[in-house]
Amino acid sequence: MVTYILLASGAILLIYRMIKNRNSNIKKITAAEALAVHASNESTFIDVRTPSEIAKGKLDGAIEANVTSIMFKKDIASLDKSKPYIVYCLSGMRSAKACKIMKKQGFTDLTNVSGGYMGMK
Repeated sequence: MVTYILLASGAILLIYRMIKNRNSNIKKITAAEALAVHASNESTFIDVRTPSEIAKGKLDGAIEANVTSIMFKKDIASLDKSKPYIVYCLSGMRSAKACKIMKKQGFTDLTNVSGGYMGMK
C-alpha cells in the first residue's frame, strides 16, 4: 500500500515537472508592455492572426504567420530559432498556442502578449 502511494506521488510530481518545463521558456507580457518594447525597435514581433484580421491593422514590421494555417510551421521554419520573438494574436490565446508550437520547433526565446492586439489599440 505504501509503495503504491509513493509511486503515485512520484508520478504526480513527474507530470507536474513536465507541464512546468513545457512552458518554462515562454514569457508573458501585457499589451502595454508590448507597445513599449515595439517602440524601442529592439525585438521582432510575430503576428499569428488570420490575413483578414491583419488587414484591419497590425504592428509595423511584424512578421505575419497565421497559426491556424497548415503552412504555419513552414512559415516559421526560416526564422532564426535563437533570436527573441514576441508573439501576438487578437487576444493572446492563439499566440500562446503559437509559442508552444514554436518551442517544439526549437525556438528558445519566446514571449506571448497577453491581451493581444485588442489590448494594443
